[in-house]
Amino acid sequence: MNSSPTPPSRPPLRSVLLRNRKRTILGVDPQALIKYFFGSNASVAIVVLILIMVFLLREGIDFLPTYQRELQTYRRAGLEFCDIIDQPLQRNQALSSRLRQAVSASLETLSKTARDRRDAAFLLKRQVEDKTARPRDTLTQALEKTPPAPDQTEVLRKELAAVSASAAASLSYPDLFTQAEREQLQREFSTLTPEVTDLPPLLQKLVADFSNKDREARSKFAALVQAQEEFEEATEPLQEVVDELKEKAKETKEKAVEFEVLETNRKRLLEAAAKETDAKEKASLTKEAEESVSEAVNLEDNIKEITSRTAELREQVEKYAVVIEKAGAALPKEAGTEAALKLVNEVREGIPVHAREMRAAAATLEGWRWDRPVSIFSVIGAFFFGTQWITNSSWQDFYGFVPLLTGSLVIAAIAILIATPISVVAAIYTNQFASDREKEIIKPVIEFIQAIPSVVLGFIGISLVGNLIKDVSEWSWLQWVPGFPIQERLNMFNAGCLLAFMAVPTMFSLSEDALNNVPRAYIDASDALGATKLQTVFRVIVPAGISGILSAILLGLGRVVGETMVVLLVAGNRIAIPDFSAGPGVIFQPAHTLTGIIAQELGEVSRGSSHWQALFMVGIVLFAISLLVNWCARAVARRFEPHKA
Repeated sequence: MNSSPTPPSRPPLRSVLLRNRKRTILGVDPQALIKYFFGSNASVAIVVLILIMVFLLREGIDFLPTYQRELQTYRRAGLEFCDIIDQPLQRNQALSSRLRQAVSASLETLSKTARDRRDAAFLLKRQVEDKTARPRDTLTQALEKTPPAPDQTEVLRKELAAVSASAAASLSYPDLFTQAEREQLQREFSTLTPEVTDLPPLLQKLVADFSNKDREARSKFAALVQAQEEFEEATEPLQEVVDELKEKAKETKEKAVEFEVLETNRKRLLEAAAKETDAKEKASLTKEAEESVSEAVNLEDNIKEITSRTAELREQVEKYAVVIEKAGAALPKEAGTEAALKLVNEVREGIPVHAREMRAAAATLEGWRWDRPVSIFSVIGAFFFGTQWITNSSWQDFYGFVPLLTGSLVIAAIAILIATPISVVAAIYTNQFASDREKEIIKPVIEFIQAIPSVVLGFIGISLVGNLIKDVSEWSWLQWVPGFPIQERLNMFNAGCLLAFMAVPTMFSLSEDALNNVPRAYIDASDALGATKLQTVFRVIVPAGISGILSAILLGLGRVVGETMVVLLVAGNRIAIPDFSAGPGVIFQPAHTLTGIIAQELGEVSRGSSHWQALFMVGIVLFAISLLVNWCARAVARRFEPHKA
């Protein structure tokens, strides 16, 4: 019996690995090199993150002390005293605007047709004049010559008459005019010459008709018109006193700021002189420091000039409150239209509230103290809970964080509400139901969206999406939608739609990865139990991948919150808290965002100023929000991940 040859023995795998491990490159273990390479990359990422945080903190950390000094000057100069009355008084403008709209809407019920006929006729006349501008100017120049040439002017007259007749005949006359009126307008426009300064007869008649209708409408709604006039005039005596005090306070502030700048410069010169070793240069710096000495502002005396008129202010406030309450009581119970009546009722309800605010503001004047220090906690509250972001103001700069944060959150919410169903449903379909051919089309198309520059999407939002939304909002059968018709084509909804478009690729890719990571055993077990495809997808696969899907949504939120160019171009950039009393229609209002304000203003401010530091404080908060969103994404992933045995 022949025995088969014995195969050569192989060394155990462990001994091979141990032998290979002994190989070195320049005396260093290759595995150690790989380890150090990846470890160094991770370290670089951590170092970069730390450097970013240090840079933001270095530039923004001085904001609170700087803002504290500015608010202290704002108080000590008397500006705060003036604003106690002036800020609630500004509500008068909003109420007056509503009353003007109500008056206009009511008067239009009688005068709108006459006004439209008059305006249409003037528009037609202007069109004829534009079309005949050249021969008209030529004839005018000929007539201005001394003496004029009769033959030349006659030729020019005939040329102008022919051009005018042709222009008048080519016009499109609206249905506001009868056939006879159209023919008369055409004849009158054909005879327009530079010498005739009076309006054509039919235009004079149209103007007179409108005046009569307007007079009739004002007579019918006399109570509303009178209340509106009284309400607007009521603020004049009080505003006059406030303006005088504001002028004095502003002058005091300018002197105080000038003294502070000169004093700071003097101290720097003295410090530089103390460090200087050259006697000549030291003497020059000392002399320059002595020349920059200025007289300190006597704030107490200046404040007394302002606070001495407290009694006068309170008296004027009381007179103002009485007048507006009387005007509110005189508002009629009826108006020309339902919209006008709604505005009138809003003013009627707002006047008592406004009067109470004014009286309460006047009452606080007695307790106001110019020398009370501004605490750092007040400054923190003024920034994080302030409702005004006012910069480059000759009066006072305010850095309120709330309007920017509100705009960012509303836009982000709109984007996520739109992007989430689109991206998640697309991921489920692509991962579970699409054929290989469909996957080859869907995935590259969605992922290609990331390659589109955000500024290009901003242009699309300005020229296409904004106009489209505004046009759709004017459709009569959609007027039941809150906020329709919209007034601004650049608004939060426009920005939210584009940001949703940008977030879809990120959320789609991460959601599909989450579905791919569901263990195959789960699917096999579901099939073994006789579940259908839909049951397996929505009762097994999606619940098992929910942690990844939620993480995808949160990371999409981070992508949306950090976007700059789109919101800067299409959000409207109005720094104000949206009017949430409008209900769901609030999304069609313009707003500004945290990222947008940094991009818009950082390049226009001087380095080291309070405005510069405020923008870096916004950057610090934005950075913290991004870290929080990412931490939440990781926490959600851990919360829903399967427990390991």
